[in-house]
Amino acid sequence: MRQDAFWNLGYRFAPEAQGRGFATELARAAVEAARERRPELPVVAYLLENNPASAAVARKVVLALRHRGPDAGNPDPSAVRLVFADRALSEAELAATMR
Repeated sequence: MRQDAFWNLGYRFAPEAQGRGFATELARAAVEAARERRPELPVVAYLLENNPASAAVARKVVLALRHRGPDAGNPDPSAVRLVFADRALSEAELAATMR
């Protein structure tokens, strides 16, 4: 949970484990657990646009793209951040994902 504002859906797998469905399986279980534990908080996945595999996982677990914009603080000025969530985000919730 990030700043008591949202559930952060994040994961990292070794290259040899990628592409085998583990991220989708883990993400589904995490979304379910978050909804059981604190359903009032949105489930959010934020990632860089150049990571289409993670975007695909977010969509598979029924998160929708809620924001696309510059990735503030990234040393690459062309980096674009995508924010997926299970519901519309308030301005405060979206701002929390940008910190």
